[in-house]
Amino acid sequence: MSNGGLSLPTSANGGKPPFTRPTANFHPSIWGNHFLSYVPTSAESDSHIRQAKLLKEDVRKTLVSPIDHNNFSFKLNFIDSVQRLGVSYQFEHEIDSVLSQIYDISTKDNNIIAHSDHLYQTTLLFRLLRQHGYRISSKYQS
Repeated sequence: MSNGGLSLPTSANGGKPPFTRPTANFHPSIWGNHFLSYVPTSAESDSHIRQAKLLKEDVRKTLVSPIDHNNFSFKLNFIDSVQRLGVSYQFEHEIDSVLSQIYDISTKDNNIIAHSDHLYQTTLLFRLLRQHGYRISSKYQS
């Protein structure tokens, strides 16, 4: 074929299909194959591993820090962010212990006790506790 198209195979009765598909003739990339063949050095990967370990420890320290009235909503938002980032599997035990403490502080007879008038914080508390298997009633006690 001289028009740059691909021809489709002939049909069972020997006739040609009604059209040919054109091919794309893209120009070569100005970047070449430089980024396809990137191999990090061992020093770079060691540096990234050390940085990841430090960041994990920072997150772990933030999770296990004591809960008080000032950082109650921060803890809820932090746990939610860790889960949404998809790294909560790294901190399952810490998240479970923090949620256990939050459950003890913020519930009475499986009902949420109001700590703030913020609907967002109350719904976040409800969702996180329910997602982690705590029996929480949908009734709200103020």
